[in-house]
Amino acid sequence: MQIGLPYGGRIERFEITNLMGRYRCDFPQPLSAEQLERRVHEGLKDYYPLLKGRRVLTVVNDFYRRTPNDRLLHIIWDYIKSGKIIIASGSHRRPSPRELDGIFGYFMGNVKDKIIYHDCHDEKSMIDFGTTSRGTPVKLNKAVAQAEAIVTINSVEPHFFAGFTGGRKSIVPGLASFETIQANHKYAKDIKATTLSLEDNPLHQDLEEAIDLIKDKLLLTIQCITDREAAIIDIYSGELRAAFRQAVLSARKHCVIKIPRKYDIVIANCEPPLDANLYQLQKAQEHGGLMVNEGGVLIVMGACPEGVGSDYFIKSAEKYPTPQSVLEHADTDNSFGMHKLIKTARQLQHYNIFYVTGLDVDIVSKVYFKAFNSIKAALSEAFRIKGEQAQVAILEDAGYSVPVVQL
Repeated sequence: MQIGLPYGGRIERFEITNLMGRYRCDFPQPLSAEQLERRVHEGLKDYYPLLKGRRVLTVVNDFYRRTPNDRLLHIIWDYIKSGKIIIASGSHRRPSPRELDGIFGYFMGNVKDKIIYHDCHDEKSMIDFGTTSRGTPVKLNKAVAQAEAIVTINSVEPHFFAGFTGGRKSIVPGLASFETIQANHKYAKDIKATTLSLEDNPLHQDLEEAIDLIKDKLLLTIQCITDREAAIIDIYSGELRAAFRQAVLSARKHCVIKIPRKYDIVIANCEPPLDANLYQLQKAQEHGGLMVNEGGVLIVMGACPEGVGSDYFIKSAEKYPTPQSVLEHADTDNSFGMHKLIKTARQLQHYNIFYVTGLDVDIVSKVYFKAFNSIKAALSEAFRIKGEQAQVAILEDAGYSVPVVQL
């Protein structure tokens, strides 16, 4: 059987045998422009009078999220246009001019003179807001301190250690110092910090406490759920925590895929923007791993046109060159990027992980993956390991799709 999957801006075609399942999120029709405007205003209309005369800071996602900021900024522009707009880039790099156009779309002309670029390493731009009960220092961009009202615009989807994106993540890690991000990210190593998990997730709980430290400000939000073309299929607005909770329920409904069983070989295909680099690709790895049999093979596909991305985990891998060595230091080394290696090492205790990317195989191998430059070669090795009768499944758009075995 011939299969075609998106890869590097093209359709990668290859032959496959014993394909037993092909899974992807089934999204409903997008909301119309009228529906979108009505839903946004319904949640925010009682707050509009409170924005008058206040210093308003609007927070938007960076280029690693499918958030149609232009459509949403257009709806609320009359209420926020007097203020500044900050890009919640967290530890990510500053966006390029092309990426800025992707973030703001047709609205770029309206906002270009209002944009603040967050730099987590610029300590002079940070204000200390206090400390969480877990000891995380909460240092945020000074724009937060200067604002009287904050309006965040988010897309909500599953996240492999925060449970879900959106909501509180606009503030931390979005507008936080590197010290704050690193301190919070150490909880990503906890086994309860997983996809879809909020209630018992220590990282999420720490984020919630961080938000408490700015509760003197009016915290409003627009939380949307998008399909793979970045069209909005559901949306909630209003007070940040309340709207986030509603959006999470919707994201669970639309992004979770019920599957009948696990498989010997799983291809987890990652689509833009999460296929941009090796660092982001792990989201597909975590989700794909949920459907692999013990001793099986997970094949992660993503072109990684930006290369490695954040290289913190590469540096940690140089210090801990084997999965066993990183697990031995899981409780003591809280350096940034360790959570990536530790989660991978735990997965490798149960199944093999292959990566098909456009990167040099030596770079990919540093972080414990078996690297290939073609899906054909990866499948050949997978069948060699599992045998010609091995049963195969494909998880499409694996950075956003979460398979759950329905017994």
